[in-house]
Amino acid sequence: MKLTIFVLCALLLGSLAPALAEDYSGTWTLEHSTQAGSVELGLRYEKTTASGNQEWDESRTVTWSDLRGVTSADLDSNGAQKSFSIVRDAGSFQAQGFLSHGHGAGVWTFAPSSSFNDQLRRRGIGAADQHQQFELALSGFQLGTLDQLLAAGFQKPSAGDLVAMAEHGVSDTYVQELRGLGLHPNSAQALIRLRDHGVGGSFAAAVMKAFPGTTVDELVRLRDHGVGTAYMQTFASMGYRVTADDLIRLRDHGVTSSFIERLRSHGYSKLSIDDLIRLRDSGF
Repeated sequence: MKLTIFVLCALLLGSLAPALAEDYSGTWTLEHSTQAGSVELGLRYEKTTASGNQEWDESRTVTWSDLRGVTSADLDSNGAQKSFSIVRDAGSFQAQGFLSHGHGAGVWTFAPSSSFNDQLRRRGIGAADQHQQFELALSGFQLGTLDQLLAAGFQKPSAGDLVAMAEHGVSDTYVQELRGLGLHPNSAQALIRLRDHGVGGSFAAAVMKAFPGTTVDELVRLRDHGVGTAYMQTFASMGYRVTADDLIRLRDHGVTSSFIERLRSHGYSKLSIDDLIRLRDSGF
């Protein structure tokens, strides 16, 4: 049945393609989520232009309230053709397709929100063009998150900054994770820098727990030197009380858990951080 749905979806998209040549369109999928009141939504967009291919393929857990005109009962039906909307602040995806036995698939077209630019202007931000609205809608951008950032002293971004954040993986969830840890990057560039340097929410949480008061720059520095959560846990499990700077020095000098275990097998069980580094540098 799932294969049949996707075949019908492909046929439907093919039949609509000529009429939607100038519009943003793509495919969607729905499956049940393990989270109560939620569903797994997949959105795919692909377009070939003179400058190359544009692709976007994402799956995220959304609440049923984000979907207008479709229910969990529809998803569990023996077979239903549905039209519904996937509602985002920057615009909506008008979807149609087929649902059966816990799976759904079909096609969507994008409709930009007519009030979105008014909302940006009220916040002192310039208008977004249609493509920017499309990218912000795909990323799940929320005006509420922007309001929280601005209230915390965030430098006022442009519409282009908001799109750049989305393109670099700075999602609403990511911003909320950082804010929950007491981290408040004050610009779009600062958020993008964190994301580009591999500072994820779980890593930031582990660092902040071990080293309260760690700054954004220190998080970036730790990641740039190859310090991950597993490396941090290695020294904690071996009884070492280290600082963030200690971890960077240990990583830079190649001190690993296997090296420490080898030293301990030779009776060196109470070595300081400096001792470990000195022995590693000496080729022990």
